[in-house]
Amino acid sequence: MFFKRFFSKFEVQKKVLKIFELHSYQEFQKFFRKNLQGIAQLSKYEASLIPKKQKSFYLDGFCYPCQKKSQFLVDFKYAIKQANKLIPNWRERLVCKTCKLNNRMRATLHIFLEYLSPQKGDVIYITEQTTPVYLWLKERFENLYASEFLGESIPYGTYNGQGIRNENLTALSFPEEKFAYILSFDVLEHIPNYKKALKECFRCLKTGGYLYFSVPFLLDSPKNIQRAFLDEEGYVHHILPPEYHGDPLNPEGCLCFYHFGWELLEDLKNIGFKKAKVLLYWSRDFGYLGGYQPLFITQK
Repeated sequence: MFFKRFFSKFEVQKKVLKIFELHSYQEFQKFFRKNLQGIAQLSKYEASLIPKKQKSFYLDGFCYPCQKKSQFLVDFKYAIKQANKLIPNWRERLVCKTCKLNNRMRATLHIFLEYLSPQKGDVIYITEQTTPVYLWLKERFENLYASEFLGESIPYGTYNGQGIRNENLTALSFPEEKFAYILSFDVLEHIPNYKKALKECFRCLKTGGYLYFSVPFLLDSPKNIQRAFLDEEGYVHHILPPEYHGDPLNPEGCLCFYHFGWELLEDLKNIGFKKAKVLLYWSRDFGYLGGYQPLFITQK
């Protein structure tokens, strides 16, 4: 296998993954102006892949978790309508025919392994335990901790009858300086006090350790957008129309309190993290479509 490392792209068996590393809203504005034509071309190219009959279809590509050529299923689940045409939710679809991981899951694992280079014995915490991403990591890292938020059903730091650990990201049961990596994917937006959650991640990371995560992110917004909040008595107040995301433990979904903007990088720096950055990635070869998608990396 051939790996080539540099900040703009990786090659795995000569397949290209473009990555752009940005540190501020101002850098994004420069990036957008410089790449305006290319971004438009990506959008046009992705639109050309959608069949006229708007039926599910497969795209060929290379699956990084499977380490082989595969086919990725694209359907119109969670699709949006533009100009009377359905546009697939590329981020949540493009499901590998073999491992069943979708676009964002495969990219998350790919970039974690190739960009951050974790070692088999590293102590890692991921804020999910009932997902395909957790299962994939569990097979490869011997010191992996995982959890779900089970509320007050059992004490934090303990396990239910199904072996699921209960943790509250705003009050973790772990000691200080425990983890080399903390991974959290599409979780922070569901936490009313997300800054407290970030502080807990900072506390539990080893010095030099990394927080690697994803959230709903508005590339063109310098500020975070608050959608709802909890009052002192624990009642939810909606600022914007309620938005619920899928939850493997709750069929009713999980309320979204925030869509984040570039202010999030400042939040991380104010907590004490350094080198906070956004990675924008895209790859036709690996099936990472949907325009440039963001992932976040910051270091203690």
